[in-house]
Amino acid sequence: MDATTYLENLPAQVQVAVNLTTINGVQLKAKGMAMVDDPPTLEIRFPANTLPGQELIDTESDCLIFIETGEIVTLISSIADFSVQDCLLVTVRDVVQHVEKRDFYRGPAVHLSISWTYRSKKRSTDQMKFEASGVNISCGGILMTTDQPLAAREKLMLEIHLPEPVHKTIHCQASVIRVNQVKTALYYTAVQFHGLDSENCDDIMSYCFAEQRRLLREQVVTKDL
Repeated sequence: MDATTYLENLPAQVQVAVNLTTINGVQLKAKGMAMVDDPPTLEIRFPANTLPGQELIDTESDCLIFIETGEIVTLISSIADFSVQDCLLVTVRDVVQHVEKRDFYRGPAVHLSISWTYRSKKRSTDQMKFEASGVNISCGGILMTTDQPLAAREKLMLEIHLPEPVHKTIHCQASVIRVNQVKTALYYTAVQFHGLDSENCDDIMSYCFAEQRRLLREQVVTKDL
């Protein structure tokens, strides 16, 4: 569905969560009310003194807008105007609909710091923390490489550190859904998250899009060289 068609089917006012990036590369999260008057443009109003001044916001970076109206939707937007304090004008470029968690946008996870522990009461290694490397991640789960042969349906506790600009550590429960051995002591392990709240999901989405932008910038620099 294109952005204009989606927005035309929303109420005239809808609550949203917004992720912005500061000029220092820090992720800023705020909640506001979006006015749907002239799609694909949205005017978002925030409570007084919610946002810093315009000079502190990177208006060239994407603005991610999260809406929950029976389904979870991410609006990938560009900042059109931020001249009025606590009022943001954005142009929605793309709509990502997430009917189920497995449908969430998946992004690269090679820069994530990941550790996990077993949750099975039968294991003597329950309290031991193992390290893993990320391959890709979404709000539904993560594909990672491990040096331990995990079994399907194995219960895990994950600790995932999202680097800048999100800079947050997520703790969540997960279960193994697929394991493929690549070579000796190296396994591709796909796990599904359980009980991941909407705030952590927003953070993962923000990381995915930030990582995608970083990779695109690197490609441009490489071509210029």
